[in-house]
Amino acid sequence: MAVYAALRASDLQVAVLTDHNRVDVARELVARSRDEGIPIGLVVGEEITTREGHLLGVGLTALVPAGLSLADAVAAVHDQGGIAVVAHPLLPTHMAASAHLLVELAEGDLRCRPDALEAMHPLAAWLPGWRRRVERLAKRCGYAVVGGSDAHVARSVGRGQTCFHGDTEAELMTAIRGRETWTEGRPYPIRDIFRGRWTTSPARNVPHRPDSAPRPGSG
Repeated sequence: MAVYAALRASDLQVAVLTDHNRVDVARELVARSRDEGIPIGLVVGEEITTREGHLLGVGLTALVPAGLSLADAVAAVHDQGGIAVVAHPLLPTHMAASAHLLVELAEGDLRCRPDALEAMHPLAAWLPGWRRRVERLAKRCGYAVVGGSDAHVARSVGRGQTCFHGDTEAELMTAIRGRETWTEGRPYPIRDIFRGRWTTSPARNVPHRPDSAPRPGSG
C-alpha cells in the first residue's frame, strides 16, 4: 500500500490514521506497524462526518458514528479518552464548522468542547488568510492548533504537520491537551489540485493526519 510505504519512509515520529467514518483500516495498519516494528508510531483515528462539519477523533478505541451533531461527536470522542480536532474549520462548505459554533462550544460543556482546530491543511492553505483566521480563533477560544496532510496519496504524506516536544503518541496527546503545539506545512501542488490527484488513489481509504516532533530550529 503506497501511503503506508510512504509513512514508513518518512521522518515523522507519529501519524494519526483518520479514514472517513471507519476505524477498521486504521486498526489493521496500527497492528501491522507494531508487528513489523517500524519506527513511526501509528495511531487509530477517524474523520467523522457530523451535521456541522468534519471532526477528527485521535486515539480512538471504537467507531464514532456519522450524522451526530458536532457537540455530540466531540463528546463521543472524549468518552473514549480521545482528542477531538475540528478539521479544516471556517471553510465555505458544509464540511467545515463555523466560527460561531466553535465559539459557542468553547463556552459550553467541557465534554462537548473540541481540543484543537486544524490550522494547517494543504488544500485550505491556498485560501488567502485562512490559516491566520483559524489561529486567531483558536487563541480566542483557547483551542490548540494542529496540522494535517489529509494525505489520500503517498506524495502528500507529511505536507501538514503538528509539531510538539516529544516523539510518542502519549506526548502528542499531552501537548494538544496542554495547547503546546504548533504547525508546519506546505500546500498541495496546484497541478495536483486541478487534476484531482490529491484525492484519487487506490489508497484513498487510508487518509491520515501525520504529526511530527519539532525539527531543529523550528518554533
